[in-house]
Amino acid sequence: MITVKEIIQLFMAACGSMGFAIIFRIRKDSLFPAAIGGLGAWFFYLLVSKARGDYMAASLAGAIFCSLWSEFWARRKKQPATVFLIASVIPLIPGNALYQTMNSLVSGQFHDAWRWGLVTILTMVFIAIGTSLVSALFILKDRVRE
Repeated sequence: MITVKEIIQLFMAACGSMGFAIIFRIRKDSLFPAAIGGLGAWFFYLLVSKARGDYMAASLAGAIFCSLWSEFWARRKKQPATVFLIASVIPLIPGNALYQTMNSLVSGQFHDAWRWGLVTILTMVFIAIGTSLVSALFILKDRVRE
């Protein structure tokens, strides 16, 4: 069952993606797909994190959705997939982990900084794996067609 807190998170993920899409000057007809991509990424993140309690797998699932969504809209709008991918992946960026890393470093708590830094790096690696995997599959698919 989805909670009110999660509905607010989904709405804010869409708003955040829309905001970055505007900052990156994405064409007006592509703003809505980019925002929905962020919402979908966060939806899959919440779904997997609830089911497994594993934030790395959740980040991977969200990134895979982002990449699939971006490839779909790139072909539909005849634009590069990165136009949609960059805005859609924004909600998955581990802001809290990065903040905790920096806070621990400044406070001199180097053990906590190491732990949080590892979480930050691993989350970004899983996001990169998810987006790269789907992009590579689409590139292979396009080459096979040629």
